[in-house]
Amino acid sequence: MESCYVGLMSGSSMDGIDSVLVSFHPENRARVLVSEYTPYSDNTRTKLRELLKSPVRESGLAREMEAELGQLYAQSIQNLMDGREISEVNAVGCHGQTILHSPETRPSFSWQLGDASIVANQTGLPVVSNFREADMLAGGQGAPLAPAFHQVVFRSRAKSRVIVNIGGISNVTYLPTNESEDTIGFDTGPGNVLCDAWTFMHKGQRYDADGQWALSSEPNEELLDILMSAPYFSRPAPKSLDTREFGPDWLIQQLEQLSRTPEQSEVQSTLAKFTAKSILFEIGARLPVVNEIYVCGGGAKNLAVMQHLRENSDVQVYETTKLGIPPDLVEACAFAWLAQRRIQNLPGNLPSVTGARSEVVLGEITYPRKKRQYRTNPALAKKNLLI
Repeated sequence: MESCYVGLMSGSSMDGIDSVLVSFHPENRARVLVSEYTPYSDNTRTKLRELLKSPVRESGLAREMEAELGQLYAQSIQNLMDGREISEVNAVGCHGQTILHSPETRPSFSWQLGDASIVANQTGLPVVSNFREADMLAGGQGAPLAPAFHQVVFRSRAKSRVIVNIGGISNVTYLPTNESEDTIGFDTGPGNVLCDAWTFMHKGQRYDADGQWALSSEPNEELLDILMSAPYFSRPAPKSLDTREFGPDWLIQQLEQLSRTPEQSEVQSTLAKFTAKSILFEIGARLPVVNEIYVCGGGAKNLAVMQHLRENSDVQVYETTKLGIPPDLVEACAFAWLAQRRIQNLPGNLPSVTGARSEVVLGEITYPRKKRQYRTNPALAKKNLLI
């Protein structure tokens, strides 16, 4: 019998909320029944950036954004479920908006914003949130968490695969053909974070649409070498990142080392190649033989990054659409799946990925005070995507 869950993902690119309604089948298949994208307003993004610069958990701004994001998550679910019965849904997996991720400190911690009680009470659905804490209490990095989902839905018995997720940060999942071998996963370095920051600084735009600005120039190889010398790339896995480690301030420091001042477009072109090169470097340095690479996340839309990946990879590079889930929905689907695992009281982490001492059940459940119903309108059902 199939079961339905909602997954919500708002990533480190801070562009908005991806919402999905997913049907899971006992034989490890999943269908995306319907999806919705809710962009953040400029005002919301501005306040989130301000909070990132001064991440004080008890500040008035933090409390304001906790409630505001809870409202936005609830609205995104209501938009998603418009015309459908809420009783179809078992629970919601809400990742939240990451403000701080600090796996190396003692105690380690990861802070995601978004009031789960607001989401639960406005939608009438149980909400699973705070996914990372249990893994970190077990000695893990608390990230990445999507590899457990990748293992279930994307593994092939014929070819070893790498799933590359390019969000604000990039991470990889290695899926061996032999199920007795460990799945491997870790953050590889920057994804969209530097490309987005440089575009915002010099063009006032949230991102480089389709990577066209990056494609308008050639990379600066001196700058690329400097960027690739970052200490993170010599750090062994398991490892995970906070966006600050490869943030705008770090980039400015690297630019100051150059023998000449590059054109702005030249820097953008270099950043796109840096994203691709760091991904391929980490794959080559830390993973066994790879037969195929599949890309998901917003970075799959950056033609410059994808071009560099395809030109410099030794194997074919595809998008996860080929495996049944569009690139921009994979992470939201992963948190729907993790919500299912929590409701069923099953482990959701992979110690081989996060470095935790053991498998643990992830997430906290917030139950609503009452249930709500939405009318069924079959005309709103979108085309199913079958894995």
